[in-house]
Amino acid sequence: MAGFNAGYGSSREQAPQALKYAGVAAVVAKSFARIFFRNCFNVGLPAIVCPAFVDAVAGGEVAEIDLEKGVISLAPDGAAYPFARPPAFLLDYIRAGGLMLYLKSGGQKPENRGQN
Repeated sequence: MAGFNAGYGSSREQAPQALKYAGVAAVVAKSFARIFFRNCFNVGLPAIVCPAFVDAVAGGEVAEIDLEKGVISLAPDGAAYPFARPPAFLLDYIRAGGLMLYLKSGGQKPENRGQN
């Protein structure tokens, strides 16, 4: 979780890559610096704007993120926090593991690879 303008000052993909390689599954913030936001998706790390979730949790809770539906569910009470669903092309990057893997696949969705 992060506050406002998360990733400000980070113009390289190494910052979100480091988070991903450290085991971070997604970054949820009140807002993002634009280049950091896009770089997250470029490396296959979901970046989610959800101020209500950030305000509601103290840290350490278990949450499930559904990128397709645009909702974060908090266990064990099941509280749900909606967020703007990422555009389809960014979801394709996440499914592929990042932009470069998406491009290496010929720009195909992972489920369609090898079906040419």
